[in-house]
Amino acid sequence: MSDNYYQYAYVTTDWKRAMEDIARTHDIGGFMEMPDAEFDTGEGRTAVCHFALAYKNDLQFEIIQPLSGDADVYRWGLPDAGYATRFHHLGRHFEDRAEFESHLAAARTRWELPIAADTQGGTYAYFDARADFGHFIEYFCFPKGSHLDAVPRY
Repeated sequence: MSDNYYQYAYVTTDWKRAMEDIARTHDIGGFMEMPDAEFDTGEGRTAVCHFALAYKNDLQFEIIQPLSGDADVYRWGLPDAGYATRFHHLGRHFEDRAEFESHLAAARTRWELPIAADTQGGTYAYFDARADFGHFIEYFCFPKGSHLDAVPRY
């Protein structure tokens, strides 16, 4: 996984419905569900979201429903009312923390960093690349044996 773009992530207003729709569309048998997950988003900040993860071949799909706290970055593109699922970000994983930090420093010279934190034994950061590409980019670094090992593959 080192240095790979391998995740498509979506935000939604209805987590269960989005899981059903994406599973049906992409022939995914099910998701690792993380309801009401509270996680750090920066120093002294947390958010609560529903998360779902699954692989189709080597591509990981992530579905996020923002619930409360510092979750504004996950609300981008969603309507105030009604159902919607929107593409949100590409995810890039680094197995090596030094490599992650090097790429993080380079990306910070180009894009705003609205969220960055250590969580679940790893670290992650979101860059606001919407002006250039129309979406966010997430860099993350989690060691072998992290929660990512439990994500189902289809």
